[in-house]
Amino acid sequence: MQIVLIKSFTDKAWRSPQTYALIEASLRKKWRVKTIHPRNAAMLKRKLRRFKAKDEDLFVFNIAEFINEDKKRGFIPQILDEMQLPHLGSDLHASRAGLDKAMAKDLFLENDVPTPPFFVVDEAMQQVEKAAQKIGYPLIVKPLHEGGHIGIDESSIVDNGTELHGAVTRVLHEYEQPALVEDYIVPNDMREFSVGIIEGKTNMFTPIEIDYAAMDTDTEILSYEMAQNDLEEIKLITDPEVKKKVNQLAQGAFDAVGARDYSRVDIRMNKTGYFVLEINTMPGLGPHSFLPQAAEEIYGMNYEELIQYLTDHALRHSLN
Repeated sequence: MQIVLIKSFTDKAWRSPQTYALIEASLRKKWRVKTIHPRNAAMLKRKLRRFKAKDEDLFVFNIAEFINEDKKRGFIPQILDEMQLPHLGSDLHASRAGLDKAMAKDLFLENDVPTPPFFVVDEAMQQVEKAAQKIGYPLIVKPLHEGGHIGIDESSIVDNGTELHGAVTRVLHEYEQPALVEDYIVPNDMREFSVGIIEGKTNMFTPIEIDYAAMDTDTEILSYEMAQNDLEEIKLITDPEVKKKVNQLAQGAFDAVGARDYSRVDIRMNKTGYFVLEINTMPGLGPHSFLPQAAEEIYGMNYEELIQYLTDHALRHSLN
């Protein structure tokens, strides 16, 4: 079996040269590995065709949505699916849902997975205040098509129409995409969880709680700055009933979007219930990302073992 590792670098720690070097070293312990660092979709397709012509047993290890992250060009899951190449991670449709928060939330609701009330704002701002009042403040405003906490900081939480208009305008202009506006699950009695799912004969769940009390922040949200600088603090969930509930919700979200191999689901709860915020069908696989850290803490699975486990499982289902 020939493994092809696609390297798509960004300034994110989980897509750095160091992370890709660790992934490549882990894969080489068990398989033959070739690497591609594509500049555009044409280059990626050309190299994949060349590798496929030489070796029909080809499997692609990919952890990036786009070849060009900044301009959102070269959607890699689409390229791999169109070329009918087996690969790590979700297919085109689930990957699109993971990158469109509203699409994912619609799928959650269709499958009875609770999620906060929301609406989407594009350039038409006339009905924003009316929609906001229907849900009620406070609200949180996020870029519709970003992951990794991009576009989220303290100003994303809004308490009135003026703040809402400012936050929406920032998303529309700075990120050149619609804004998702949703009910903000307030910190009073709030707890936040992140649940990784690693598929296998029996799925492994890596539920952890965000430990805001241990973090240097006045606002209980995971901002982009925190993610970039690895400032998040986590702790294990000790209550078995809470652990069972968040695992069930994570599996429900995973199934609702049709995810595959691995994902991460973010959940908040307070006295009114549990709510799935979003699913990341391609969560960070850097050595300090949530999923690898939790896999080691909970299952004793080190980074090399995790990379090999994910690949083994994806290879098995791709051959069926």
